Amino acid sequence: MSEKYEPTTSAEVTLDELAQRRASLSGPSGITGVLRQPRLIALAAVTTLGAVCYGYEQGAFSQVLVMPAFTSDSNFIKINTDSEFKGWVVSLLGVGGWVGSLLNGYACDALSRRWALFAGGIVVLIGTALTTAAQNPDWFFSGRFFIGAGVGALSASIPLYNSEIAPPQLRGTIVSIQQMAIVSGIMISFWLGYGTNYISNTNSVSWRLCLAIQGVPALLLCFLCVFYLPYTPRWLAGQGRFDEAVESLAWIRNRPIDDELIKIEMLEIRAEAAFEKEVNAERYPHLVNSTSAPWIVKARLQFLAFSRLFTTVHMFKRTATAGLMQFFQQMTGINCIIYYAPTIFEGLGLSGNTTSLLASGVVGIVFVISTIPAILVIDKIGRRPVLLIGSAVMGACLTLVAALVGSFEDDWSSHQGAAWAAVVFIWLYVGGFGASWGPVSWTVISEIFPLSTRAHGASFGASANWLTNFAVSIIVPIMLERITFGTYLVFLGFLILGVGWVWWLLPETKGKSLEEMDSVFGSGEGKADADRLLRIQLALLAENKLEILEDPSTRSQKVQQQQLEKRDLV
Repeated sequence: MSEKYEPTTSAEVTLDELAQRRASLSGPSGITGVLRQPRLIALAAVTTLGAVCYGYEQGAFSQVLVMPAFTSDSNFIKINTDSEFKGWVVSLLGVGGWVGSLLNGYACDALSRRWALFAGGIVVLIGTALTTAAQNPDWFFSGRFFIGAGVGALSASIPLYNSEIAPPQLRGTIVSIQQMAIVSGIMISFWLGYGTNYISNTNSVSWRLCLAIQGVPALLLCFLCVFYLPYTPRWLAGQGRFDEAVESLAWIRNRPIDDELIKIEMLEIRAEAAFEKEVNAERYPHLVNSTSAPWIVKARLQFLAFSRLFTTVHMFKRTATAGLMQFFQQMTGINCIIYYAPTIFEGLGLSGNTTSLLASGVVGIVFVISTIPAILVIDKIGRRPVLLIGSAVMGACLTLVAALVGSFEDDWSSHQGAAWAAVVFIWLYVGGFGASWGPVSWTVISEIFPLSTRAHGASFGASANWLTNFAVSIIVPIMLERITFGTYLVFLGFLILGVGWVWWLLPETKGKSLEEMDSVFGSGEGKADADRLLRIQLALLAENKLEILEDPSTRSQKVQQQQLEKRDLV
């Protein structure tokens, strides 16, 4: 058993010493460490039901677009014949996602991460109802916007929630589970679409059922948010609810409240909450001391917190990192495959809707299988190596697909071997993405911002994803029709740019606590923030005013005394 950490004076305590002691008590990293924390796994499984919604919608609509029951329906003829109109219908998911992810920053701070997840699930249910019951393209336009707003909000709140409940050495693994859930949703939608396609070639139930099933994970998410999901300790600390914060942290870690690891983690969390309160008091005294209604003050502070993403070099570096990470993730062209996989496989000469849907189903399987290695190694070898290795695989595959399409697109029927080779390279390309850009991008945007701007920073990163998603999905049908193999070369060019950015500019965040992230970006402002945070930590320890540092029996007596005082007042 390791020697208990007992600093005799506050001078002996440093941020590094606390971080090292926390690391020694926390256990192993990666999947081994996650398996030792079943409650952490259960909570991540609940939150990522929202990611299943995201993935399912991405895959389901691409299946519907080639189902005979849908393509033969005269109510939707414009979607089936006009590539630009089809692009707009598909891309509305991205517009809604952009709006939802931006609004989610305020919701996560004002309502809590927990209730922001609930709200996102409700909006997805509204959109699901509209698309399932669609009678004309207008229903699809509105329904896909609502679904986009819901999953856009969820795409920002899920990694935020998971990063705040996970210890540093497990954060990458836990947050990357979101990508596993997204690709699982894609796989489920592909295979359900393949199955419902057999119901009928004329009856709309074949495509309506495919779309309706998306409501199942959304409904489960809402139910479990109400009856199982706790508030995150960091959000509670930010609200000044420290008793609840330590109880939530101890429950999540499955340790006693007076456990040494809980004390150290709670010290870091509470010190950062005090740090942010002090900074707000210095920067916005007119608001902190305002007599306006609390919700007005909170709204103005939220707006200013969002603006802080761009007002200093230190914060702009974090904001640019989040935005560029999501931009390059989308510009690899992955949603070209996800949204239009059946259409692409038909264009490669695969005969029959069933064959192209079956080929799309394999994409889902490859996605799920390829995400597993990333979850296993992201906290061991780091974010940057995973991105570089995955990008190498993706770049090679895009090059080969472009070469095959450019050589044989005029006569696939005589070159079925080349057609299937292109399909295999698309599968491998998807595997490279699933093992790299998919999980890493969500992990990075969830871990690089401080407490006061974390929700807004994650929302900005997610909004960049959705805005790029919108641009890609609206233009891909036109690109596939007009420049064919050049489509893959365009995405290859952006992938090369992304690799250069990762190699020269992206900092490595492996193993860093959320409270240590300032040092990763190495700015003078970060040093000043670290000094302020250290001063607050030392003051809290020296004054011993943290209830979690008291003897449990003393704390129990204090709670009882407070209850007696309240009763006397009544």
